[in-house]
Amino acid sequence: MNHPAKTFFHIVFLLLALFVVASIYFYYSSQSMPLFAEPPAAKENNPVSLKSETSAVNTASQKSDPSDSKKISEAIRRCRADADPGKCLDIFFREFLKTKTTAAALYEIDALSQKDESVRLGCHEVVHAIGRETFLKEKTVHDSFAACNQTCHSGCYHGAMERFLRGDDDTPAEERAHISRREIEQKVKGACASNDPINLRFQCLHGLGHAVMFYFDYDLKGALSLCSRLDSSWDQSSCYGGVFMENVHSATPEKRYLSKTDFHFPCNAIDEKYRSDCYVMQTTRMAEMGLAKAQIIAECGKAGTYRLNCLQSLGRDSSNDVRLGKGRVIAELCESVSDVDGKYACMRGAVFALADNTWDGRYVFPFCRDFVSSIDRQNCFQTGVNYLKSMLLVAEEKLRKDCVNFASRDLYCLELTGGQ
Repeated sequence: MNHPAKTFFHIVFLLLALFVVASIYFYYSSQSMPLFAEPPAAKENNPVSLKSETSAVNTASQKSDPSDSKKISEAIRRCRADADPGKCLDIFFREFLKTKTTAAALYEIDALSQKDESVRLGCHEVVHAIGRETFLKEKTVHDSFAACNQTCHSGCYHGAMERFLRGDDDTPAEERAHISRREIEQKVKGACASNDPINLRFQCLHGLGHAVMFYFDYDLKGALSLCSRLDSSWDQSSCYGGVFMENVHSATPEKRYLSKTDFHFPCNAIDEKYRSDCYVMQTTRMAEMGLAKAQIIAECGKAGTYRLNCLQSLGRDSSNDVRLGKGRVIAELCESVSDVDGKYACMRGAVFALADNTWDGRYVFPFCRDFVSSIDRQNCFQTGVNYLKSMLLVAEEKLRKDCVNFASRDLYCLELTGGQ
C-alpha cells in the first residue's frame, strides 16, 4: 500500500513537471522555434567563457569624453552622407580604436543615443562598424566578444562576426572568391563555441548570418543553405535571422533579394523551413514599401500560417517608437489586432526588441504598463521577465531593481521577480 505522504509528493512532483514542460513550450513557441530545439548552452547558462556579465554598459564605471563624443557624432553625420557609409564608419573607428577601447566607443554611442533621436534609431549599423574594427584589433571571436557589449541591439557582436568571415575589406573580392564553399562551411561550423552562454551564442550565430549573406554577395538562398548546415535547429534559426536582417538592411540596397511590388517576397518564394524566420523580419520591408502600420496588420493576415510571425515583426519594428516615448501608441496598436494570439505576437515582438536593446527593463517595463487591460499588462511583464532571465541571463535581483526604477514598483513586475 502506498503511503499517503509519498502519494502526495508524487502528485506535487508531477504537477511541477507539467508546469515546467508547459513553460518550455510557451517560451519556445513564442519565438517561432521548434519546441525541442534546445539552445546548446541552455543547460548551463553560466557566463564563464565570455564576459557576458561584465560586458553590459556600465554607467557607473564609464564617463563620457566630450571630445570623443563630438568626434563620433560628427563621423556619424559625415558617414551617413557618404556613398559607402559602412566603409566610412570602419575607417573612422579603426583610427579611434588605436587609442581608445571598444567599451569607450560603445559608451559614447549609448550616451549619444539618449540625446539624439537620429543616433538612437540608426545606431545598430554604427556599432556593427565598431564590432568589425574590434575584431581587426582583437584578432579572435572570443576576445572580440569580451570587448563588446549589448549596446544598440548587440550590433558590436554582429559586426565582429562579419569581420571574422569577411576578413579585411581591403581584400579584393576575387581573392575571397578563391576560398571554396567547403572551406567557408568549415569556418562557419566552428565559428560559435557550443559552451558559450546562450545570450552570446545567439549574438554569434546571428552575426554569422549577416556575414554569410555578405560573403555570398546577397545570394539569399545560398546563405540560408549554408546556415542550414549548422548542427541544431536553434543554431540554424539564429543564423537565418541574421541573413534576413542583412537582406533588408544591406548597405548596398541594389543587391537585396526583394520585390518592388510583392509585400511578402522573398518569404513566399523560399523553402518552407525558412519562412517563419523570414516573416519575423518582413514588416520592415512592408513599411519601406509604403504601408502604414494598420495596413501591415491587414497584410500579415495574408501570410497564412505565418501571420503571428509577421505580427511579431511589426511589434519589433514598432519598438523604436516605444523608445521615443510613444509606448501607449504602440500598446494601442497591438491592442487593435482582432484576436488575442495576434495581439500577444505584436506585444512579444516589441518586448523582445526592447529587451535586446539594453539587456535590462528600462524600456520593457514602462511599455508593459501602457496596456489598458490588467491581463495584458501581466502577460507583457511575464514575457519580458522570462526573456530577460532565460535568454539574456539577467539576474532576478537586477530585474527586481528595474521593477522599482522603471515600473514604479508595479505589483505584477515585483511578483515575477521575487519581490513584494
